[in-house]
Amino acid sequence: MQASPYNHFNDAKLRISLINKYWTPPNSPFRNQLGGSHTKNKFCGFKVINYHSFIEPSHTTGKSPPEPVLIDVKFTFNTDYQPRKLGRPNILTYNASGFDFKASIFGKVDKKQDIFVLAYDPNCTAAIIELIISDYLLSVMLDDINLGNQIQLLDICLNNEDQPYPENSLESRSHKHFEASLPHEISFKEGWNGTGVFVGKVFNHSSITLEAFQQMTGYDYVLEQTKKHYFDPDHSEHLKKHWSFDEYLQRQVDCYTKPLGL
Repeated sequence: MQASPYNHFNDAKLRISLINKYWTPPNSPFRNQLGGSHTKNKFCGFKVINYHSFIEPSHTTGKSPPEPVLIDVKFTFNTDYQPRKLGRPNILTYNASGFDFKASIFGKVDKKQDIFVLAYDPNCTAAIIELIISDYLLSVMLDDINLGNQIQLLDICLNNEDQPYPENSLESRSHKHFEASLPHEISFKEGWNGTGVFVGKVFNHSSITLEAFQQMTGYDYVLEQTKKHYFDPDHSEHLKKHWSFDEYLQRQVDCYTKPLGL
């Protein structure tokens, strides 16, 4: 029998990169239904840039350890051992004082722990992620932004031992020979009628500048978002009357990099 080209694991490490453009979205009945309080939630202005899997460096060189290698990640879902097609997860962000923890799932979760919850039901077209952090971690993140580190990186550990229901499990896999180049896959599996709930823990937070993030990922977030908005048919005519692309790009850079409160 031919050996599998993949490494399989019963846990996964997920890195979520976020940025704050210092806006607060309008109150959402959907957010309230899931336990969020708009008036107390100060984390809702953060937007996810991307999800990555990552592998730790095998050794360090020089005075400081090298950064983990960030790998594209693919989410897959299974209901009762059958593949299920769901879109890219939507994410809702909360700080602990802006969340009421009334849902039964949170009775089994340490509310002092910064947590990640991925959930879906039989009618969902995409999973929903709830990222709930302590007020202390939020204050650290806001301080880091004022120091010029606009990108926040949260590292999530997912493993089977932390799952609240025995019917739910997860698995990750990577290619044995191309672990650092081919996308990693994280599979969420549940044996119910299409309802899945999976819990992970935030075990590390770090922050970097926009420039450092671009060097790490090869992706200029502000430039790509500016192009998407500036050339959007619904906005392009209005924006071009007031600014050239370079002028509008500089406005967006200023918006993302100004200190909080200004």
